[in-house]
Amino acid sequence: MQSVSCQIMREIENSAFALGHSPESLMRQAGKRMAETLLRYYPCSRHAIAYLGKGHNAGDALVILMHLAQAGWRVELRLSTPLDQLAPLTGKMYDELRVSPLDAPPAVTNSTLLLDALLGIGAEGPLRPPLSDAAAEMNTLRQSFGCSTIAIDTPSGINADTGECYANSVLADHTLSIGFPKSGILTENALPQVGAISHITLDALTDQAPTTSPDNALSLITHQSLTRIKRPFDTHKGQAGRVGIWAGSAGMLGAAALCASAALKAGAGLVTLHLPSSLYPSITPLLPPEIMVALDTSPDSLLNKNYDAIVIGPGIGKPEPELEDALMDLISQTQIPMVIDADMLNVIARSQLLYNISKTAILTPHPGEMQRLMPTTTSREATAKLFSERYPCTLLYKGARTLVANADSPIFANSTGSPAMATAGQGDVLAGLISALCAQNYPPLEAAKTAAWLAGEAAMLALADGSESTETLTASSVISYLHHAFEAIPAKPPQPQSSANQ
Repeated sequence: MQSVSCQIMREIENSAFALGHSPESLMRQAGKRMAETLLRYYPCSRHAIAYLGKGHNAGDALVILMHLAQAGWRVELRLSTPLDQLAPLTGKMYDELRVSPLDAPPAVTNSTLLLDALLGIGAEGPLRPPLSDAAAEMNTLRQSFGCSTIAIDTPSGINADTGECYANSVLADHTLSIGFPKSGILTENALPQVGAISHITLDALTDQAPTTSPDNALSLITHQSLTRIKRPFDTHKGQAGRVGIWAGSAGMLGAAALCASAALKAGAGLVTLHLPSSLYPSITPLLPPEIMVALDTSPDSLLNKNYDAIVIGPGIGKPEPELEDALMDLISQTQIPMVIDADMLNVIARSQLLYNISKTAILTPHPGEMQRLMPTTTSREATAKLFSERYPCTLLYKGARTLVANADSPIFANSTGSPAMATAGQGDVLAGLISALCAQNYPPLEAAKTAAWLAGEAAMLALADGSESTETLTASSVISYLHHAFEAIPAKPPQPQSSANQ
């Protein structure tokens, strides 16, 4: 989903108005869809407090409260402006809600949602009283009681064009981006203020999408921008994709098990884990019975197995020189989609192999691994752009806002995820996800984008139903919620199978 400037967003809205769509119809649709989003990710909250400015963002929040109240939630609001100063449309929504504003800081719990509707996208500069006071109250409640703050379109106190965060800006855990994502909220600088992003589509704006974008504009990975390949009824396991994995070593077999398990749960028809026979007794208790194990002393065997995708790297440690050479030979000779992860990235960083890597490869570095692959002091966005221009492969640059790109694409920023994912094994799950999607005929770029979104969404849904907390979420939990994440992606007709699958 292409990001836009505030000026372009206004032009898109004006075009919709010129076609006969009213601001009220857009507000009601936006509020309803934002309420549905909150019910998806925060079903256990049941209490929301909206902090209102005087503009249409406040009107959106009031519509949200109407729908939450209908769902049985307790809803409250805090006004930062006299009632007679509300925009006329916002005043109309206030009259419909029929909830008197609180005149003191509210009583909250850690399940309370705080809705930031103080300012819209056109605001610039630091917040001033009384808006700065309202923002400070939200930030204090969030910090002291563990409330979740939800920003309407953009967090108040952030420049929606540049991502500059002014003093006293709102700290949001989740931003509901309306119409099109604003370019500023995707920047690295704004990440701590913005949190996860959910894209709220409006029917009247869909056909008004800009046809061009600036060269440096980021695009947002959302479920609306992804497609899920729908299988024909007569599909068999050989047509669902074969994945071969070289992973694991003594003391790090969990990485191999997580990677293989994720590939299995992401739909690969056949998953085979290759590792030395000495590790077989230790790995088998960790694996689902559907995963096959091939006992090998050299990765050369992966070249002869008719795989549709390969993973190399999770948990392999620092290979002995002979094994390292064999792994580099495998990468040099492989033309099918190949996910290169973890310790294998460090092997590549020590060699010159990166310049000759296949276009079908997907590299998945975290910041430390990226620093070794391409030492730089520039921003994450600039680093991803430079890397994708220099090397032919697809890059998935891990982080709180994972970036995905290749030489033929813009830079995509992932919208999903949670700080709860700051645990071991999440990258191994991601590598398995990518490989399974590649084996099912997703192009490498689409596989990387889809896998990043799925992993983050699964984590958010695990937290949503209360079965996990920020402290308890594990990579295994993410795997167990993948089916819910998949269901959110719209399906498309199946693609012709590659010759390897026939």
